[in-house]
Amino acid sequence: MKCSPRTLCNVTTCVFVLAVAHSQAATPDTPTGTMLLQYVSKADIRIDGRIDEPIWQQLSAHDNMRVTEPDTLTIPEFSTHTRFLYTDKGLYVAAVMEQPPDTLVRRLSNRDQELNRDSFGITLDTSGDGLYGYWFELNLGGTKADGKIAPERNFTRQWDGAWIGETAVRDDGWSAEMFIPWSIMSMPSSLDERRFTFWVQRKVAHANEQYSWPALPESGARFMSALQPMQVYNVDPRQQWAMFPYLSGTVDDIKSESETRAGIDLFWRPSSNFQLTATANPDFGAVESDDVVVNLTAFETFFPEKRLFFLEGTEVFVTSPRSRPFEFLGSQGGRQPPPLFDVEPTTLLNTRRIGGAATYVDVPDGVSVPSVEFGKPTELAGAVKVVGQAGALRYGVLGALEKEVELDGTHDLSGTDVRVRADGREFGVARLLYEDSSGAGRKSIGWMGTVTRHPERDDATVHGIDTHWLSPDGKWSWDTQLVASDTQDATGYGLWTDINWTPRQGIGHELSIDLLDDKLDISDLGFLRRNDALSFQYSLFTNQSQDLPDNLQRRSRSLFISSGTNTHGDRSRTFLGSYFTWVFTNNAEIRAEVDLLPSYYDDRNSRGNGTYKTEHGYFVSGAYGTDASKKFSTSLQLGVRSEDLGDPQYFLDWGFTWNPLHRFSLNLDLRWKWRNNWLLHIEDRSLTTFDATELAPSMSVDFFLTAKQQLRLTMQWIGIKADESDFYTVPRSPGSLIDRVKDPLAAPDDFTISRLSAQLRYRWEIGPLSDLFVVYTRGSNLDNRIHEDFDTLLQDAIDDPIIDTLIVKLRYRFGS
Repeated sequence: MKCSPRTLCNVTTCVFVLAVAHSQAATPDTPTGTMLLQYVSKADIRIDGRIDEPIWQQLSAHDNMRVTEPDTLTIPEFSTHTRFLYTDKGLYVAAVMEQPPDTLVRRLSNRDQELNRDSFGITLDTSGDGLYGYWFELNLGGTKADGKIAPERNFTRQWDGAWIGETAVRDDGWSAEMFIPWSIMSMPSSLDERRFTFWVQRKVAHANEQYSWPALPESGARFMSALQPMQVYNVDPRQQWAMFPYLSGTVDDIKSESETRAGIDLFWRPSSNFQLTATANPDFGAVESDDVVVNLTAFETFFPEKRLFFLEGTEVFVTSPRSRPFEFLGSQGGRQPPPLFDVEPTTLLNTRRIGGAATYVDVPDGVSVPSVEFGKPTELAGAVKVVGQAGALRYGVLGALEKEVELDGTHDLSGTDVRVRADGREFGVARLLYEDSSGAGRKSIGWMGTVTRHPERDDATVHGIDTHWLSPDGKWSWDTQLVASDTQDATGYGLWTDINWTPRQGIGHELSIDLLDDKLDISDLGFLRRNDALSFQYSLFTNQSQDLPDNLQRRSRSLFISSGTNTHGDRSRTFLGSYFTWVFTNNAEIRAEVDLLPSYYDDRNSRGNGTYKTEHGYFVSGAYGTDASKKFSTSLQLGVRSEDLGDPQYFLDWGFTWNPLHRFSLNLDLRWKWRNNWLLHIEDRSLTTFDATELAPSMSVDFFLTAKQQLRLTMQWIGIKADESDFYTVPRSPGSLIDRVKDPLAAPDDFTISRLSAQLRYRWEIGPLSDLFVVYTRGSNLDNRIHEDFDTLLQDAIDDPIIDTLIVKLRYRFGS
């Protein structure tokens, strides 16, 4: 019987094969041919992870994985049999993973949480040309993780798709089963055949190894441009729609108020390359809380996006690899301590600005508004987003409108309640991106413009041109962003560029250059740590997993140097450092860092009151983590770094994770800091140093009643006690600080900080992207209490909240 691409009478009668023979014995370092997927008109498959339907047994299994972490590219100890088929509705993937049952590591967690546990996943390049794609992962036990990917290996977890998957334990290991609807993924228009590329990977936690096919280790040059091609026919998702109505109720014990809200999110995809998303009266309630942060510098803190509407379909708005939030990822072998610092993105579109805190509101004289009011989000009236593709051109449009701002305050004289009102802001974003991947490599150029309309001042507009180039062999990449901003104050310009070179596996070079004038301002809708910078940073990375001592699994090293000036020629922060990681065969991990910090001129932390010179400094740290795949693991991190005037700051982190059952986990981390002569701005040109102690515990407890129902308790507290030491004045021209004599009758600058965030959350995943939440949140930010000890500061933070809310929220997905 002759079979066409879409005529399938019986799986046993007509089975597609590889367009180019692909032997299981082949070494899959690079794709060896295009795989033609099996099509069935109707798949009678129940997604339960058991792989027991007859249709699976009639398909050829692929066992082509190699060990890619560590990057030995050797044949794995355990086999992985992967099968694929597709229907008009979506892609089915099944994997049977052989492994001794007593070595399996099964753990339940939040969606997208990264833990050292057994997992299986697939990455799909739905563009077919290495331009954009999606990744899906199932962890043993059923917890999902997913996200998007951009060239060349820029993974992000900031997307959740409506797909299903389950796992099951077998006598000879475990198995995973997935169904991924075509409708949840963007793809070019095609009337007949369609080419995707893919990558499958498996994590073997007890051995701290990753297997993958094709064998593309992170230490190599290529990823998206080297995925395995697959061919499907007439995959053209019909018109798809989904709506997400919600109903929520909030009880605010601080204000003695209750509120009921209802709204809806709408998704419409009339074709595979066009999507319209809209939201009316959205509720971005506190079902998730941000981390507690104490930031006494002049630099803004970045908070990642967590709202579904602003995560869906946003990949076209990414203009640079720097636009994505940086994620600290260890080997997952040893337990990781909390990071010592954050690396903020540089992006023209930071959607957390939309509906963000209304800090621009002018408060009338004689009225006091507490800080908690300025920190709360602004309600949105609605938002709409359109993304699509026409040939090699991709485009996107985003618009959002805030409601009127209302801040509760009190009249200073009468003490009566006052409500301060102001109009909300309007936001608009437009994006065009032309991409050419017709030959080897990739070339693209894009434009994005943003506008923020303020009620009390002129509009703020930003325009950016971005270019991207990838060499045919994937060893070189070059990304550049040119930006112009026009705000009420001035017009500014900037450029940043990143060049990467990976001459061979295990060695990588990266050069970053920033040219930003002092008038550049993208902060109304974007995020930029600082302007007024002429700087460069060079990094050399090496990774070795062969020819090592018997007790060592992997060793990596990096050397980095950064230097620059502001536009006035004053040297900005400069450093030269080296970072080392050793991962042992028992999954323990040691990390160390040594940096030299030459003297530089600080033109930010005086809050616009001048520039002063810091002293030469240093940074030394070491960390050790035990095997994170065990039921109990612990980590220790300690080090010393210099303050701005050269005095030492000591820090110590200790923590543990306890997983006695796959349904239960307890994480606890404690951080101590001892600071000597910590330099802080007080007012005008006055600075003071402090001898300070900081204590910061954080805890999370997770218990899963079932794989779909979770109880989670989180708590973070930061307490600081600081005593004044020395006093300085910022010089009128750049130079060393000037000693200042403080009036002996003046009040001391001593201070305390006590900030707490605690949340108890019940979540029931009713269906894909459908949830019931019951969330109790309690938070505090105490005033200055210099005579209290840490025990009292913590107890008072618990007893004197400024946030005390209970939220019940039901969100359900309806759709085709």
